[in-house]
This record gives sequence, structure tokens and C-alpha cells, in this order.
Amino acid sequence: MKKGLTRKKARDAAKVQRATVQRAQRAGRRQAAQGARRLSPAQYDSDKVVVPRPDLDVLPGAQVELPFQFRRAFVVLIVLVGLVLIGLVVAQNWQGFVALQSAGYTDLSNSEPASTLAAPKAGPARIGIVSGHRGNDSGAVCADGLTEAQVNFDHAVRVASLLRAQGYTVDILEEFDPRLRGYVADVLVSIHADSCAYINDLATGFKVTRAVDSPLPEADDRLVVCLTARYQRVTGLRFHANTVTYDMTQYHAFYEIDRATPAAIIETGFLYLDRTLLTRKADQVAQGIVDGILCYLNGETP
Repeated sequence: MKKGLTRKKARDAAKVQRATVQRAQRAGRRQAAQGARRLSPAQYDSDKVVVPRPDLDVLPGAQVELPFQFRRAFVVLIVLVGLVLIGLVVAQNWQGFVALQSAGYTDLSNSEPASTLAAPKAGPARIGIVSGHRGNDSGAVCADGLTEAQVNFDHAVRVASLLRAQGYTVDILEEFDPRLRGYVADVLVSIHADSCAYINDLATGFKVTRAVDSPLPEADDRLVVCLTARYQRVTGLRFHANTVTYDMTQYHAFYEIDRATPAAIIETGFLYLDRTLLTRKADQVAQGIVDGILCYLNGETP
């Protein structure tokens, strides 16, 4: 009887042992499957797949490397955004470049004189001078509080004074002056200045342009060339062609005035590197603009 009981106990013990082994095997397979799901693409591609141990899981707060597909998609997105931004900058500056080329100058110091077009109108001329930003905002602001609007107005008053002394009728207009709507004159010039922040050592010089889609391309081109040549001659500043912007070639006043009014916009210089000229030698700035306007009105060769 004891012998039979011993055999039964042995069989029961064997069953328990087999059940324990089977449970351990199933638990091991589950852990292996879970570890395999955490493998990186590089581990799946290797000849020998090593299943991470459960006790080696990533700890909370540790850095986790993104899957390869996500990293690649992120890089592609950054490249596309960069290309879009570059395209916008090129498109904006291209319009200004086209306007400059149509005006017939790239380097005015070596260019041939422009031919004289139609003769000026008979009788006293009316001239419109827009004082940039006046009545609207400050424009560029310097560290000491000097504003572009102040500098522009000083130049506009000096220009008007010089022209009136020669018998011309001059209107000083604000940036969004109601009189601009349908404004009729022999010529209109909007006076502005450039940034008061340091950009680089090349951020010096002036620029002049007209509407990119001007209804009077020949007249406007001659006005631009006259202003550029005479202003450069009086002030000694160089023409800064590569910073003519979309805001200049599509300046709002160009589309408010009468279509028969020739118009241009001038940025007289950079308020940082050209500040001495723009503030302490403002008479030269005004004289350069006046000479350019008279060059146009008198049908002179620039």
C-alpha cells in the first residue's frame, strides 16, 4: 500500500513540475514577444535578434530615439519649409530687380545717359511730396528714440522749401493722406529711410523705384533714373539695388493717385550707417531729391 502511495506522489509531483515548466515557458514567450515589438528597424534587419530583458526596459525620463521613419519625415519637412521660405524671398526681390532693369540701370556709375522723352508740361508744375509714415506710424525707430517718420518729414519740408523758392506748387502729403486718392500732379515722390538697426557693413546706400506695373512706364522710368543719378551725385551714396522690396515696387500710393501722375519712391539711406548724412547733412539729401525732380520736369539728361 505504501508503495502505491509513493508512486502516486511521484506522479503528482511530476505533473506539478511539468505544469510549472509550461507556465514558465509561456511567460518567457510572452516576454520575448513584448521585447521583439520594441526592437528598432536596425535590430529587425540584423541576422541575430536579441530580445531585451524585461528588467532592461527604458526607465522613465530617459531619452527615447524616434523610429527611423519619423526622423526621415521630420528632416523632409524641415527641408520643404526652408525651400518655401527661400522661394518667397527670391520672388519678393525678383519684382524689385525687374523694376530696376526696366528702368535701365544696374550700375548707374557706368551707365549711359537716358534719352530725353516728352517735354514738360507748360505752366507752373505741381509737385507732391509724401512724408513717409507721417500721420500713421513711426517707421524705423533708433535706440535713442529717433524715428524714420521724423527724418522723412524733415527732408520733405526741406525739399518743399527749395522747390517753392523756384516757383513750384508743392503739396506735402501724409502717408495715407486722403488727398492721395485721385491726386493729380506733374510728379509725386514719396520720401522714406531704411532700417536703424545694424545689419552688416554693407547696409549703406539708397534706392529708388517705381510701381512694378506702372501705367506710365517711360515717364516713371525717367523719373527714377533722374532721381537716382542726381541723388547719387549730390550725396555720394551708392545705389543699393539688391534691397529694393515688394513694399516699394507695390507701394500703396502708386495705386491711389491719378494714373496720369508720374511717381517714384526713394529710400534716402540707412538710419544706422548713413545717419550722419540723413540728420546732420539733411540739406544734401533734400538737394539731391530736388535735383532729381527738376531733372525730370525739365526733360534733362541725367
